[in-house]
Amino acid sequence: MTTPNTTRTYDTQRRQFQAWCTEQGVEASPCTAETFTEYIRYLVTERRMAPSTVELAWYAIRTWQPHGHWFETATARELWDRWKTEWSTSDRGKPKTVPITEEGLRAMLATCEEDPAGLRDGCLISLAWGTAILRSELASCTVDLVRLVDGGVRVQVPGGQTSILVRDSQDPVTSVVRFTAGWLAHLHENGRHDGFLFPHWDRWGNLSEKALTAQTMNNVVRRRAETAGLDASGISFTSLRVGRATGRSTVAFSEPDVECFGRWQPPAFEVLYPAP
Repeated sequence: MTTPNTTRTYDTQRRQFQAWCTEQGVEASPCTAETFTEYIRYLVTERRMAPSTVELAWYAIRTWQPHGHWFETATARELWDRWKTEWSTSDRGKPKTVPITEEGLRAMLATCEEDPAGLRDGCLISLAWGTAILRSELASCTVDLVRLVDGGVRVQVPGGQTSILVRDSQDPVTSVVRFTAGWLAHLHENGRHDGFLFPHWDRWGNLSEKALTAQTMNNVVRRRAETAGLDASGISFTSLRVGRATGRSTVAFSEPDVECFGRWQPPAFEVLYPAP
């Protein structure tokens, strides 16, 4: 059973394939081996799409065909395999996100003061680092999913049963408890006891019912990196997740730790913040 996001992505890929087939004057479903191969060739040679995107289109189209309809994919597979090899040896196949180190994290949080912007940014950055959840998950996180507990902050991941305990660093500069408590207090003072944890605000500081956009969250991280004197090229929200994982790889990390960090099992676990 696919998730709603996967279903939407598959539908997009199928619409694009159908539009291409209409332009070519061929059937999209059921399609022939020749049509399928030519579309994969089009994605690779003309669109120059990432192999992962080509693979996504591949499965979206194959699973869209009528039940029992089969066609040969050996030629298309050869095209895709060659493209994967070429992609992996080029700069396009290399990650462009620059990880944020613990030293960089501390420098960024040191720029966050006790004003609303500082508390919000500090809470966002410290929770992003401590939980390593996706940007979309943190953006959709609501006030009721975050609780101050003994020794840290517990975050319920939106849309799931997973809860993450981010233990406090006991360092005033990087304290996730200080930033979270301060930001929650600001929200409560403005009558916001529910709704998004990180709402958008206008130039006058009025809180909106809408959550921060993905681009705004990227801008928050990038702006704090620049203020801290870091090279902000390649810095984004994902830099916190990548840096978190990179930092943990340099210390003793058991298999159960990896399971917890990857949110495989169990449904509730603790995460050290920052990594010792």
